[in-house]
Amino acid sequence: MVNGLKVEDKLDGAANYTSWKFRLPIVLEENDLLNYVKSVVDEPSDDSEKAQWRKNNFMARKILIDSIKDHLVPVISKLDSAKEMFECLQSLYEFNNIGRALALRRQLLHIKMARGESVVSFFMKITELKDQLNAIRDSIEDKDLVMLAMNGLPHSWESFIQGINGRNELTKFDRLRADCIQEECKIPS
Repeated sequence: MVNGLKVEDKLDGAANYTSWKFRLPIVLEENDLLNYVKSVVDEPSDDSEKAQWRKNNFMARKILIDSIKDHLVPVISKLDSAKEMFECLQSLYEFNNIGRALALRRQLLHIKMARGESVVSFFMKITELKDQLNAIRDSIEDKDLVMLAMNGLPHSWESFIQGINGRNELTKFDRLRADCIQEECKIPS
């Protein structure tokens, strides 16, 4: 039985590439087809094995096609193997492009919590940008994320920020997120 990804989990672009790349191998492994994406599986010479190989290659390709949004199908439609399809999608979103890294870092540098935006949403945007940087093999240190997040909080949070700054050690990003969520609960609506 072939199980695929839910519509909302389909690869749409760089924004959800990291989560798609995590989910897809699980679906392929569940269907005993992961090796068709990881390595070249040569067509066997034996006729009985050939039929199974064709079926497996077809199913792996089908899972890949079903795991992406329609606008990406033409990119991989002419490729013959699941491995080629996967590598093609990887090359689209897992490249080390200085311009892309610069754009993502610029977005992080200028990120601000919008009026009426929840803390959860604000931190989710930061995390998505961090994940996109990780996808192109450009990581950002936790302390830098903390500083960017604190810099993006509104002026009404100034006393909270001063309390964070008063700690002996710089807090971790995950701890800052939890503290901000707790602080938001205290603010009257």
